[in-house]
Amino acid sequence: MRTAVGVALVIVCLGLTGCSLFGKRQAARKDHPKPFLGSEAPAKAEIAAMPRDPNGPLPGANGLLAGRVVVEATERPIKASILIKGLDHEDAKGADLDVSTDDSGYFAIPKLNAGAPYLLIVRANENGELISRTLYVKPPNPTLLIKLDKRYTTASTPPPPDMPQLRDKKATAGKENTQEHDKPAVSIDPPAPLPEQRPTQGARQLEAPTKVNPANIADGGFPRVPQPPVETITIPNPPPLPQQPQWDTVPDQRPATRPAPAPSGSVRLPNIPTPVPSCGLYGNRLDNFALYDLDGNVWEYKRDRRGRLMLLVFWSHSCHHCLLDIHHLVALQRDYGPYGLEIVSIACEKGPIEEQRSHVRAIRGRYGINYQTLLSGGESCPVMAQFQVSFFPLLVLIDADGTILWRSTRDGMEENAHYALRKMINDRLVTRQPQP
Repeated sequence: MRTAVGVALVIVCLGLTGCSLFGKRQAARKDHPKPFLGSEAPAKAEIAAMPRDPNGPLPGANGLLAGRVVVEATERPIKASILIKGLDHEDAKGADLDVSTDDSGYFAIPKLNAGAPYLLIVRANENGELISRTLYVKPPNPTLLIKLDKRYTTASTPPPPDMPQLRDKKATAGKENTQEHDKPAVSIDPPAPLPEQRPTQGARQLEAPTKVNPANIADGGFPRVPQPPVETITIPNPPPLPQQPQWDTVPDQRPATRPAPAPSGSVRLPNIPTPVPSCGLYGNRLDNFALYDLDGNVWEYKRDRRGRLMLLVFWSHSCHHCLLDIHHLVALQRDYGPYGLEIVSIACEKGPIEEQRSHVRAIRGRYGINYQTLLSGGESCPVMAQFQVSFFPLLVLIDADGTILWRSTRDGMEENAHYALRKMINDRLVTRQPQP
């Protein structure tokens, strides 16, 4: 009985102690609330209702886009403008963002919505041409590499802000500021009469007027300066003038010369210009050839050749191996041009002549070609026919006398072949022969 009573008392004491503890905890929670650690992310409806700055980041965003912009053909970094369009339904209500990269092509766009789709329109100005790239991204993505090229540019691609835009002549027609045109370039004062000036007694010259008005010239406002009279002096009994010596004329006793008769059978050829295109290749020796350059001027081998060694290159803009060899040729012209090497490339293109020039000029600007470039003019080029061009690229090394020293093979120009060609040029221009 005593044991049961003791157990009951213990249970009652424990129950009272627990209630008091729970009450203290609740009171503690009311007196000391949980510290503020940051608000939760706002909902999309709240983000759409927030005021948006057109030049600032999107509100409520927490994503990052970063990377670099380069030119696809040369892998060279370029400064570009990036237009960001939000494709999410809520983001589409705000204004678009337009940011610029630095001079090295790097960019960083913070505070975008993570996981939301965005449209990037990247464009830049390269040598007056608009190159661009359009891509879809989802932040966060800090390792973007965007390659630009003009073939991605369409009529709807917006130009970058730093690219000049042409004025609309129709919109500005008749709206010129006529007030500027009505103003004369130079104002002329009305003619002013000059004070009458008379020479004083014994004076032979008049003082020049202090102020001259050009309008008085037409009215005869300038007074004429009278010339002093010339006094004539008479000499009595002048001496006679000396007699001029008389020279006896000696007859020419030289026999009359006649032009020597031309030998029988000889014909004097007229000065006929070299036809274009034309080529004179006799065996292993080149005599002459003539083609047009990119500006439509005639380039002739006999007249325009400058170097002691000429490397003739047959290539095409659509040939992948030809484009890979360009940096080797640029280095050869840069290193051995001062010693007498002249590289002449013949672009073997198809189609209209303006289309050929457009393709070749684009390659020259993109790869920085520093040597002469000619056009074959089409498939019926006599230079291609006489050199028997059946593959691209074909390289031919010619000395100062027109003798062909070396031709590349169909296997192509690999690193070993370029090294052998460089050594051959170095031996003939630098090692064995003196500098010009």
